[in-house]
Amino acid sequence: MRTLRTSTDSSTTRRKVLGLLGASAAAIALPARAQSYPNKAIELIVCYGPGGTSDIYYRGLGLLMSRQLGQSIVIVNKPGAGSAVGTAYIKNAAPDGYTIGNLTEVMMRERVLGNNLYDPASDFKYIGVGATVPFGWAVKADSPIKTLNQLVTEGKQSPGKLSYGAAGSPKLPSWAMKVLESQTGASYLGVPYPSSAAIITAALGGQIDVICDAVGAMAGTVSGGRLRMLAVSSEQRLTQWPDVPTARELGIDATTTLPYGLGGPAGTPPAVVARLEDALQKAVADPEHQQLVNRLNMAQWVRIGKPFDDYMRSQYAAMPAQLKAFGAL
Repeated sequence: MRTLRTSTDSSTTRRKVLGLLGASAAAIALPARAQSYPNKAIELIVCYGPGGTSDIYYRGLGLLMSRQLGQSIVIVNKPGAGSAVGTAYIKNAAPDGYTIGNLTEVMMRERVLGNNLYDPASDFKYIGVGATVPFGWAVKADSPIKTLNQLVTEGKQSPGKLSYGAAGSPKLPSWAMKVLESQTGASYLGVPYPSSAAIITAALGGQIDVICDAVGAMAGTVSGGRLRMLAVSSEQRLTQWPDVPTARELGIDATTTLPYGLGGPAGTPPAVVARLEDALQKAVADPEHQQLVNRLNMAQWVRIGKPFDDYMRSQYAAMPAQLKAFGAL
């Protein structure tokens, strides 16, 4: 009987000890779980003003990613200096994953053009991209210019006579227009504006002759009949405008798009980056993302992690020669 009681007591004691150890382990693990990323809202910096294609897209993307991360993503608009103001803010943020933002080739161009607020080669961690923006050439509905080829002819015969608006820097108002000029020998007067809305207002008011901007920014005005789209810079015709040709179809190799990338400051911990990459991968695979892309007249274009990092670095390396060819340097 004593042996049996001893065995029972021993078993009871062992269970108590194991229970205490398990409780201690759980107590130790709880703070680690509480501190796991993310445990608070994340800021997503949009380097342009509210209401444009960039703002609308990143708000939609932020919502999809927040579902994957289990935390809110708050959009913060920081426009100015061709995206340089917002980009510098991203660079200077704490590298903890709680400040991320839209990083595109535009900020690289600003650096090559002389903006020294950041270095694209060392100041950022490039996370990924899920969509890209095609551009378009458009004129006021009653403009005498009816086709892209006619626009090119006018730009050759009277260099600098026709003006265009674009939301870029004074040295390079529009990459797509510079590609068109370099491929055709035509020349136009670029007039920078702070936003797509300001460009459209100027075109409708007769202050500029042509718009060269993201097609999504012009879609509503084109659909309303106040602007006429001459051509698009995408590889294929857009489904919403099947009658609008691509530049390539017209014999002009001016195909160009702008990937809407996502990144954070350099030094962001690998585990945090991996979490953001996973959330972005799942967000862009969500059918709602494709709906967002279609609504904004964009195109799905997915590169996550190293493929996006490689792309951005290769683009930056090639940019000085391109800008020299465009006459911007």
